[in-house]
Amino acid sequence: MPSWQSIRFRLSVQYSAFVFGIGGGLLALLYFLNRQWLQSQTMMTSVVTGQRVALVDGTVVVMPEIKEVEARAIESIYNEIVLDRVAQTTLVAIAALFLLSIVVGWVMSGRVLKPVAEITSVARDIQASDLSRRIDLDGPDDEIKQLGDTFDEMLERLDVAFTSQRQFLADTSHDLRTPLTVIRSNVDLLADDPAATKEEWQSAGQAIRRNAERMSQMIEELLAAARLQAGRSQSVTLDLADVVEHKVSDLTNLVSERGVTLSSQPSPAVVLGVEVALDRALTNLIDNAVNASPPDSKVLVASGVTDGWAWLAVNDSGPGLPDDPGDRIGLGLSIVTQIAQGHGGGLGSFSGVGDRGTTMVVWLPTEQPSDAIPTTNPLQELHH
Repeated sequence: MPSWQSIRFRLSVQYSAFVFGIGGGLLALLYFLNRQWLQSQTMMTSVVTGQRVALVDGTVVVMPEIKEVEARAIESIYNEIVLDRVAQTTLVAIAALFLLSIVVGWVMSGRVLKPVAEITSVARDIQASDLSRRIDLDGPDDEIKQLGDTFDEMLERLDVAFTSQRQFLADTSHDLRTPLTVIRSNVDLLADDPAATKEEWQSAGQAIRRNAERMSQMIEELLAAARLQAGRSQSVTLDLADVVEHKVSDLTNLVSERGVTLSSQPSPAVVLGVEVALDRALTNLIDNAVNASPPDSKVLVASGVTDGWAWLAVNDSGPGLPDDPGDRIGLGLSIVTQIAQGHGGGLGSFSGVGDRGTTMVVWLPTEQPSDAIPTTNPLQELHH
């Protein structure tokens, strides 16, 4: 039996009430008009013979010579008989209309709600650990089809977000485990060696301090990414070209000490974003690029707009990222990914310009972005 609270039952009742109300009102109107018309009629008098006649069930009946009062009485009785017959027919028609509207409403609502049942079935089967299911509704591009497509798009975004979160947690746990291991090993070494010299204590203390500072920096980056994800950071309108110029100016001398030349090629790219977070993302990309580049090589930092998407790009001369997408990309790039996605964009990687290493690109939406993030290397287009 159907649930009394189901949408299908309610649609059936509403459809039936609408059809029944319109049909019943129309039949009532017809009855009222017929009643008014019959009451306004008089006995028809033959012009030729002068006899009074009446029409009964399609047959002309010649009435005997009677008085006017008697004729009016007969006419009134006849009208009442006709109206009673019309009323009985109207009631039967209304009852049939009510039953028919219930059946038609139930069938039609079932057909309309069938795609909704499919959406419900897929949503019930989906689990957080497996967001690969899609509805893929067929049929005309109506409201239900648009609902299914919107649901599929939402699942796609959730799948990407969950995958990114899992990668982020894996990278975080791995990168935090390394300094913890160094700190623990140095503490254990000193604890197990009561004859340790002052130099050994100092060396162990310096190692512990370095790794503690590294962990502190990681935690700060994690908190910044968490605040961005929670929407607690205030977004402002900024030009990515200014971010590139300031960052390159700050890091040029530091990078040159490591034998790497840092250059910039900024182009205007206005976005709505969190400046501190974008500054951190660019810092992480430059740091990775410098670490991957051999001595006497160059790292290029650029910005621009492609197809309505603003971008920050860093090109290095290193060996490139691993081909296996399952390999770790490190906490730095994981945080960059979180920052990009927190701004409604994403992180892409491309083979470097010419044969030079890798280009990492942070894509950010402008006021009027295209439907999808571009899949081409913006530095290639910039050099063309």
